[in-house]
Amino acid sequence: MYREISTYKFFLFLALISFWAFKGEAQEKKEELSSGAFTSYDKVFRGNVKDLNIEDYTDGPHFFWIDSVTVKSWVIDHEKEGNTLEVKQKKIKIKTDSVLVKGQRADKNEYWLRKGEYPVQSAEYSEVSKLLAIGDVHGEYDVMVNLLRNLGVINENLDWNWGNGHLVFIGDIFDRGNKVTESLYLIKKLQQQAKEQKGRVHLLLGNHEVMILMNDSRYVAPKYKNMCQRLMLNYPRFFAADTELGKWLRSLNSVVKINDLLFVHGGLSPDLVDKGLSLEQINMDIRKSLGKENEMTQEELMKSVYFPGNPLWYRGYIMKSRSYSIINKEELNRVLSYYKANRIFFGHTEVESIRFLHDNKVGAINVPMGSSEIEPQVMWIENGKFYRGFIDGKRELIEL
Repeated sequence: MYREISTYKFFLFLALISFWAFKGEAQEKKEELSSGAFTSYDKVFRGNVKDLNIEDYTDGPHFFWIDSVTVKSWVIDHEKEGNTLEVKQKKIKIKTDSVLVKGQRADKNEYWLRKGEYPVQSAEYSEVSKLLAIGDVHGEYDVMVNLLRNLGVINENLDWNWGNGHLVFIGDIFDRGNKVTESLYLIKKLQQQAKEQKGRVHLLLGNHEVMILMNDSRYVAPKYKNMCQRLMLNYPRFFAADTELGKWLRSLNSVVKINDLLFVHGGLSPDLVDKGLSLEQINMDIRKSLGKENEMTQEELMKSVYFPGNPLWYRGYIMKSRSYSIINKEELNRVLSYYKANRIFFGHTEVESIRFLHDNKVGAINVPMGSSEIEPQVMWIENGKFYRGFIDGKRELIEL
């Protein structure tokens, strides 16, 4: 009996040693990667949304197309006092192909509405002298505005102020934060204004955009969960194919090449080269998967569009998964050669500071905006030089 207890204690001791060794290794890996995959920022809200009484807010307008000439506008007002929620509705007749619509009551903004589908932007641009790339916004509208304004990309009125420069949002405007709608409308407005000045704004689709457009709202902020529960609507309904924001989102690209630089949310994996996918094909496949005409089953989508090494979910520049290893030098060179590029910039996986990896051929730019412990940063590229841009407007040259 004594021998059995001693044997049990021995194996229990070995198990505890293994556990603590694993925990220590995981902590070291966390510190090494500085990845959002390990942070509390990515947790799903599991509280009772019915109990929430959030500060005053207005969400919208949300435009729903009733037919080819009629739009229904919703503005949702919440007041903390009394915990009331009111929906203000009105119908708008659209007589031209596109029109600017004024906001309701105190809202001084104007909103572009467009009949039919939005045009698709090109996947490649050349002779761009300056550009700024910004990581995952995740509804952190105020941080995004301060970064863009203090770096001179927009002015005090939040209008485009960067001439023929290019601004790239690397994806994931949705989820986590409380000002997703405001973020989307500002980006949409800047896209129109930049084009008028020979500049461009590129909003790339991230995995969180696709999740919402495919009716997956797990990571939506508690504010929106509370709002939608009280309205008895699913959050993705505000971005369905018959809504103005939904139409626009479904027109967007997932990867863009500017000069010899590639920008993508997750990353470009060797699998894309093995499948012989061009940038245009990648963009088209993902757009098609989100369209009303898509007839693929979930299994077919996972196999042909959202396979493990797909551009929206891939993390292989920094970490391995059950489906792939960290990309090696030969694989990365093969990807860059195939797409005739010198560098790739990606978001999706969080880092504490913008940095280059893999012999400076890959740039990690997703510095979280919703963290109180990490200073937000953006990537500023001008005349072949790379800078970290900070929220106070300062820039820091990155020595390569």
